[in-house]
Amino acid sequence: MALLRILVLNLGSSSQKSRLYEFADRPAGEAVWEKQIEWDGEIGSHGRAVAQILEQVPSPETIDVVGHRVVHGGSRYGDPVRITQTVKADIARLADYAPLHNQAALEGIAEVERVLGVVPQVAVFDTAFHRHLPPAAAVYPGPYDWYTAGIKRFGFHGINHQYCAARAAELLGAEQSRRLVVCHLGNGCSLAAIRDGTSVDTTMGFTPLDGLMMGTRSGSVDPGILTYLLRRSALDAAQLDVVLNTQSGLLGISGVSGDMRAVLAARQAGHARATLAFDIYIHRLRGGIASMTASLGGLDALVFTAGVGEHAAEVREAACQGLAHLGVELVQSKNRGSQADAEIQSADSRVRVLIIRAQEDWMIAKACWGLLRDG
Repeated sequence: MALLRILVLNLGSSSQKSRLYEFADRPAGEAVWEKQIEWDGEIGSHGRAVAQILEQVPSPETIDVVGHRVVHGGSRYGDPVRITQTVKADIARLADYAPLHNQAALEGIAEVERVLGVVPQVAVFDTAFHRHLPPAAAVYPGPYDWYTAGIKRFGFHGINHQYCAARAAELLGAEQSRRLVVCHLGNGCSLAAIRDGTSVDTTMGFTPLDGLMMGTRSGSVDPGILTYLLRRSALDAAQLDVVLNTQSGLLGISGVSGDMRAVLAARQAGHARATLAFDIYIHRLRGGIASMTASLGGLDALVFTAGVGEHAAEVREAACQGLAHLGVELVQSKNRGSQADAEIQSADSRVRVLIIRAQEDWMIAKACWGLLRDG
């Protein structure tokens, strides 16, 4: 196969990441170029961010394929696909389930079409890794009609959860990573319980709003709060969506920021609400890890990944302090000094604890290479 130049566009809720890869006969090597644009989380900024990237990427006219992380693929999409009019229509239809992401991904796709013309584009779906969740984990305990209508737990961050499971097996060996909990902690946060490389439970649900406390998202709350607010306040459904997705989480509690770095700095300075936000975050993280461990029937290894998971030693330390009963014990010097793809547990810890660098872009690039290779 001739040299393929693959541009990956990885949409997050707080940034637009991009990397350029060059593959020949097989996926190999680091990205040859990368760019990250932070934004305020408004959907309308995504198209502008992609336009900036396409202006700066080296030799855009020689790009062979563009790969996109698409957050919600619903029940239909389990594998990476070339983007067609039908695929775009399905992504648009699913935008109600992922309001911060799917519509923004469509803006990026449109911008690539405008600038690069008919270059092939590929969608890689965050929900795909979780598509075989057992019914007990996937079905919500409402009327069964919900499930038959397509309302179920889809799970997200699957691209990175899948990568981390494979990387943990490489680092530890398959027997030492059969029962794995991956903590994807960024602006968005989710846990996955992974048994023998297969997702069996996860914290995000029908939408990426469920589960852990996040940067600006609430995570799980009593649904009665939502119906109460709809009945008793001036909020309508659209406004409630905004509150839960962009005004809650670390930002909503701390009043400082949705960025964990700013919350940690304010906490260190004695800011009471930042301290409360951190305490809630850790309380829910510990509980989520314990729940995922129960789904696995035990725990061989615990993985921290993504921006907060990789870089916030205080978060890893606080989370693991409450997990001694599961056999988790850190070495503080390792926790505070280790880089990614390293173990940080003590010699007495019954559970291996790893920091693994998120590699969603690499996974998307490999998927693009595979689709073009196979025609």
